[in-house]
Amino acid sequence: MTQHGAALIAAVRADDKAGIWDLLGAGADPDAPGEDGLSALDIAVGEGLAAAFEALRQYAKLDRRSSDGFTPLLRAVDAGCYAIADLLTGSSAATGLTGPDGRTALELARHWHETGAENELRRRTGATGPAELSRVPDDEDGFWLTGLLRLGGAQVRTGHTAILCSLEVAYGIRTPFEELLARAEAEPDLEHVTHSATVKVLYQRADRDTWEAAAALRTHPRPSARRFGADVLRCMALFDECGGDEGCVEAPGCPVPPSRELFLGWLTEETDPEVLAEVISGLAETDPPDFLDLALPHHGHPSAVVRRAVVVTLYGQPDDAAVGDRLRPVLLAYLRDSDASIRGRACETLAERKERSAEVRDAVARLLDDPEEFVRVEAMRTLTLLDDPRGEEALERFPHPYDEDAPYFGRLYDAHRHLGQRRAAARAAD
Repeated sequence: MTQHGAALIAAVRADDKAGIWDLLGAGADPDAPGEDGLSALDIAVGEGLAAAFEALRQYAKLDRRSSDGFTPLLRAVDAGCYAIADLLTGSSAATGLTGPDGRTALELARHWHETGAENELRRRTGATGPAELSRVPDDEDGFWLTGLLRLGGAQVRTGHTAILCSLEVAYGIRTPFEELLARAEAEPDLEHVTHSATVKVLYQRADRDTWEAAAALRTHPRPSARRFGADVLRCMALFDECGGDEGCVEAPGCPVPPSRELFLGWLTEETDPEVLAEVISGLAETDPPDFLDLALPHHGHPSAVVRRAVVVTLYGQPDDAAVGDRLRPVLLAYLRDSDASIRGRACETLAERKERSAEVRDAVARLLDDPEEFVRVEAMRTLTLLDDPRGEEALERFPHPYDEDAPYFGRLYDAHRHLGQRRAAARAAD
């Protein structure tokens, strides 16, 4: 193996993104096997290193079979890595190749789904002790979450059901709505990739049968089923290629009915916080002209999940004085919310609305000492964009503010850019 190849494998194992790109640029082969027979790509896929995989897949052979008989797709399925398996399924990777046990990717995913991750790990390891389950990001941006199950010295991610959903679409299998609902309800973690994967399959169908099946769940006795239906309808409105609810109504031949009236009625009768939050989010996607009249009465809801839904919808509201007067007290209250994500979102919206009053800037500045780091980051970003010197001072004190590999570089990029432009303008004025 070449020196570059060994270094690339080491960089992947260390999850060193900058090092991976440098070595690929220098000609390192992502398919070259290491001492254990596994290539850099094999390691990235098997360990769920999404960022490393993103870099390597541009240079690697995506159907290459390794010494253990696994292709990258089969390895991603076996490891339960949904984000990587989904990327491979949507790329040039062949879905019909079989692994060392003779199963295709679809058959392997179905086996894990039906057996259960813990049961399959126990079968493979013979372990009888307790399993350890934790939550981990499944993709590079942390948008999707999955479980990481450890047992008997082995570990696997729990994205197999989500992978099965994706592969069924790739194989042209139309899984019944009821089956996808059952898969979603079987996963108690509402942020798990299983939920987003099942909903994705359905909203991409964009047909009347799917819309009607989701709408029928509005009166279902189980809150989990109602939430699923609301999520499907929200995404159908969000990704409506006809141009939104009104555009959909006007587009000849569009199969999907409008959802606005359904959400309006649902909003008045829903009592479960998780479902209510989804309905508020869904209603926002239909862009009703009186949305603030509908959403703001829920801004002080005792459940944080509802307050989070409200604060998210406040971003991007019309930029006029009357709307600002209505939103300002709500956003100021959200800066003091017990939920950290709500405090961070309130900062983001105040920055977007360019709320430069002393009251607002002082309230945001108090969050520079927030116990949550990401809230402190949002506060310094907001203050910088609002031209408050306290933001600039905090930004300069923040560790590695100009390091592109630093955790918050992307989030702070526009603050750095704004600050640079302001300093350049000041120099030009002098």
